[in-house]
Amino acid sequence: MRLMKKKIKGHTYWYLVESARINGQPRITWQLYLGKPEDIAARWQGGRPVVVAEFGALAALWSIAERLDLVGMIDRVVPKRAQGVSIGYYLVLAALNRVVAPRSKAQIGAWYDKTWLRRAWGIPATAFTSHAFWRAMEAVDADALAAIEDAVAAAAVTRFGIPVSTLAYDATNFFTYMATPTPSALARRGHNKQKRNDLRQVNLALLATVTDHVPLVHTPYPGDVPDPTAFGQALDRLDQRYHQLTALTGDPITMVFDKGNVSQANMTAVWARGWSVVSTLVPSHHKDLLAVPRTAYTPADAARWSDLLAYTEDRTVYGRSGRVVVTYNPALWEGQMRGFRHQQLQMETGIRTLQARLARWRADPPRGGRRPTPASVAAVLRRLARGREPGPFLQWTCTLDDADALTLTTQWDAAAVAAHQEAYFGKTLLFTDHTDWDPAAIIAAYRGQGSLENGFRQMKDPHFVTFAPMFHWTDQKIRVHAAYCVLALLLASLLHREARAAGFPGGLDALVETLADLKLVVDLPAAGRRERPTLRVTERTPAQMPLFEHFGLAAYHAAVTR
Repeated sequence: MRLMKKKIKGHTYWYLVESARINGQPRITWQLYLGKPEDIAARWQGGRPVVVAEFGALAALWSIAERLDLVGMIDRVVPKRAQGVSIGYYLVLAALNRVVAPRSKAQIGAWYDKTWLRRAWGIPATAFTSHAFWRAMEAVDADALAAIEDAVAAAAVTRFGIPVSTLAYDATNFFTYMATPTPSALARRGHNKQKRNDLRQVNLALLATVTDHVPLVHTPYPGDVPDPTAFGQALDRLDQRYHQLTALTGDPITMVFDKGNVSQANMTAVWARGWSVVSTLVPSHHKDLLAVPRTAYTPADAARWSDLLAYTEDRTVYGRSGRVVVTYNPALWEGQMRGFRHQQLQMETGIRTLQARLARWRADPPRGGRRPTPASVAAVLRRLARGREPGPFLQWTCTLDDADALTLTTQWDAAAVAAHQEAYFGKTLLFTDHTDWDPAAIIAAYRGQGSLENGFRQMKDPHFVTFAPMFHWTDQKIRVHAAYCVLALLLASLLHREARAAGFPGGLDALVETLADLKLVVDLPAAGRRERPTLRVTERTPAQMPLFEHFGLAAYHAAVTR
């Protein structure tokens, strides 16, 4: 018999369960519902009323915010009004909420009222209505957002010692449910990475550290703007951060980005600013490198990457002398082969369907409707090939009989398929102007960009550090929403970095859940008795104890009990 916790729609419920193995698989054979934590605490207190408030995750995040002086730096940029809560508290509360339990502005006040923050801040929940939030957001223009980000980036680097010798740039997009007629320059239809091309989207570019994906620059831009264009438009902002960080640390910085942002104009502009870069190259633009035989490759670094091979050559790319590293990764080759075979199967299924339709038309031509033509068949084949011409891999012919009926025959060109797979699959082309770097250093720098991709995946997680849903439809409020969502990612990334330093082995989701299970229990006086409520923290597990000590949560508990 054991206790089991279930999370349903953000609420925690506890059960007493018994398990057994049935047909070799563990199955729950009996369970007893115990209730929510506050219900259990109330029964344990013998009927004495209690309140259970969210504590651990919020207190730990607030400790990060205090080290940054987050509220203070926001208020110095956007001073508070003559009365009411300062803008800093609104934006920080929105960021904290996005990390642990994303809510709309209409719900955030009720959520805040059930947390430790209400007692720590001493601000009534009635101050955080949706209208109050909207008024606070309206006070923060684009210049204020940039100034706040400048101050936050400097504080994160100097107070947390974040390494910035290598920074990664990348972009993603977030679909919205904004109605089509709603005017917006940011929310546009474009190629959505979550396959929701039917919805309007907002693009977001980030510059972040390659360890811990701590964001240092963010830029929202219209959903229909391609990545190379957006990168060129963001260069001035990126250059400002580049020089700010080099002045703070005194060390040179290398910028990492992928081939989706590369163009001759962008690379010329990058080098005119004096940056050092590591980027990928478009393979089809360098077929001579792809043709290098596998025997010319050598292990990149067997200690770190047992199967990774590399071929290195110094050459001029985009008018700049540098070093090119072509890597061959068997795992990447295997994944690309699976994808290619899957696409082949999809095309073959579609071709069989098309051939069956043509056969029915030949056997019994309908009296109405459009007659199939070679052009219409070619259009179907292009659609099956995802908008590309099906050749050179698929050879196909359409023949007409005496009754003008079509017969489609297809055949895969095995030699062309094998040649394509040999030339392209498993390979990545890297380029840098660091001609003194060895292949392992170049590969390691580029692979650091994966940390930023993890950050984007975290922002698309429905539970923690969530960008969506976005309940705003004016461009100014969309920009503020993006700013506090990026601020949430920064707080969460710093929290995770500090937790790993304390020995926590899990990911960010596990960290937030572990800390969130630390509750503040408020014992209210029994009916008819005049007593002060007593506050205590739930019992710490072995996983929670080092986090409790590392983030100094005892002091945050004591702050609300005095």
